[in-house]
Amino acid sequence: MQLKKSKNQFPKPHKTTTPKHNEDYVFVEKPGEDFTGLKLISGPFSSIVYHYGSVAIAPESEVKDGALPMKFDYTVMENRIEADTDSQEFINHIGDILVVLLDEKMKEREEEGLTLDDE
Repeated sequence: MQLKKSKNQFPKPHKTTTPKHNEDYVFVEKPGEDFTGLKLISGPFSSIVYHYGSVAIAPESEVKDGALPMKFDYTVMENRIEADTDSQEFINHIGDILVVLLDEKMKEREEEGLTLDDE
């Protein structure tokens, strides 16, 4: 009998990386699409193109090791290397990129004197 992992379990904490724009990923646009995608340009997932869907911070009741998990959706648009884009390694990697992007956006808004509610 093979046991299946519960989808409600949190993954083991991983060592967060600090991906860099133009070193680890670039923004890409496809004519006719109304969103910007990201193309990974380094590491084991190099050449995969994807975009984020909804993004949310988990409720406080789901605090794990003092941190609130971030939840997000993503859609893989191109995967010519046929990598496992459902793997925890891939999800952690694009999650790290998302954290960098959100941090950059927050810094921009602070410099402009805006808050999250100003959108």
